[in-house]
Amino acid sequence: MDTEPRTPEPTDDGPAADAQPADTGPAADTEPDAGQATQATAARPAPNRRQFVKGASVLAGLGVLAAAGGAAVLRSSGGEPAGGDPATSGAPSPLNELANAISPGGPGKDGIPAIDEPKFVTADAADFLADDEPVFGLDHRGDVRAYPQQVLVWHEIVNDTVGGDPVVVTYCPLTGTVIGFTGLEDGPGLTFGTTGSLVNSNLLMYDRETDSRWPQLLGIAIIGKHKEHRLSTMPLVWTTWGAWRGQHPDTQVLSTDTGFARNYGNDPYGSYRDRSGYYVEDRTLFSVMHESDRFGKKDVVIGVRAGEAAVAVHKDLVRRERSVPVTVGGTKLTVQWDAALDTARVVDDGGKAVAFALDAMWFAWYAFYPHTEVVG
Repeated sequence: MDTEPRTPEPTDDGPAADAQPADTGPAADTEPDAGQATQATAARPAPNRRQFVKGASVLAGLGVLAAAGGAAVLRSSGGEPAGGDPATSGAPSPLNELANAISPGGPGKDGIPAIDEPKFVTADAADFLADDEPVFGLDHRGDVRAYPQQVLVWHEIVNDTVGGDPVVVTYCPLTGTVIGFTGLEDGPGLTFGTTGSLVNSNLLMYDRETDSRWPQLLGIAIIGKHKEHRLSTMPLVWTTWGAWRGQHPDTQVLSTDTGFARNYGNDPYGSYRDRSGYYVEDRTLFSVMHESDRFGKKDVVIGVRAGEAAVAVHKDLVRRERSVPVTVGGTKLTVQWDAALDTARVVDDGGKAVAFALDAMWFAWYAFYPHTEVVG
């Protein structure tokens, strides 16, 4: 029943069976800033992403459960507001502008269901994965895990516990971004779900405790009780199953036994394995606030943020040069090529991985960080 359209069209068949009506959250509490930067045309009719997931909404078993003791919790930082100054290099678009740019993505709230009680199998038992399939690797406190893209594309959020710590693994297929969110000890416990809405074509999450709204690529709440608060992050590795298993034969793998009936292995957006569909087409499905033709829309950059500063390094440059030095917010870092995992890593002078560094489609990184420095 799953379909693989490349250009969504509006549909009137109602939300998916496991969805609530589209929900953009509480209204923004202030008007947009008058000095908003030049934006991409927002008058285009919003496409409907429901076609990508329609026909795949039948729950298996009990479906999604927000079990009180079963789901991992995330803690939000109680630090300084993180709204940013658009005049600062790399600063995100002002939060109120982002809140007013929320658009419906097709499925309703939780129509793309998060995984709250993830199950894992050993590497030997992960026979549903081919060596060249993308996985998102995490190694935390000796707890090694792989989250297959073929599973995350249908769920986008996994509320997990890794090495005894709460970790929320998030993936947005529309922007090609995977981020692990963790928490600080002085913050309240949170779990996350999908709103069904988007900002700059990027996953808009909500926390179930306060219903605050968090664009994944920003990691800062733009609406709700936690507005202006920033989530701490944990780096994940975008690599292939064969490479990750070769380096981590003891890894655990997120199972397809999710409690939901989904056609895992059939990506509704296209394919990374044979480079097809949405992932390579030089177009987007939804409007964004800022655009740049510096690179192709789907070119992959390594985005790095430190404070309010941001830098984007073309991934092909890192692959070619093997090591690219950058300075982000006054901090000297190095973007290194990891040949064993066929990916890029960002480390500080001591070789420690930088928390907020990730692969991203160029159009998405620029949409959130229009003042980013660019290398490549």
